[in-house]
Amino acid sequence: MCQGSPPIESVTGLTSYFNKVTHPSQIEMLGRITVDILRQERRLTRTSVCLKLIGKLDTTEDPIEAAHLRELLGMLFSK
Repeated sequence: MCQGSPPIESVTGLTSYFNKVTHPSQIEMLGRITVDILRQERRLTRTSVCLKLIGKLDTTEDPIEAAHLRELLGMLFSK
């Protein structure tokens, strides 16, 4: 494994999380979050995705969007 690269299990965990998401709105939302994280030149990790989801959940006033965000958070913590 190269120095500075994330451990295999964290990459596998994040990949399996992305594979669980099937609803088009959730895919779009997760895509925007991923782009935001990468544009900030941060590592794409479960923690960074979680923090973005929580931040969006805290600021949204749309109940449908909030439901999608809660479901995405639930998927992030389920195995």
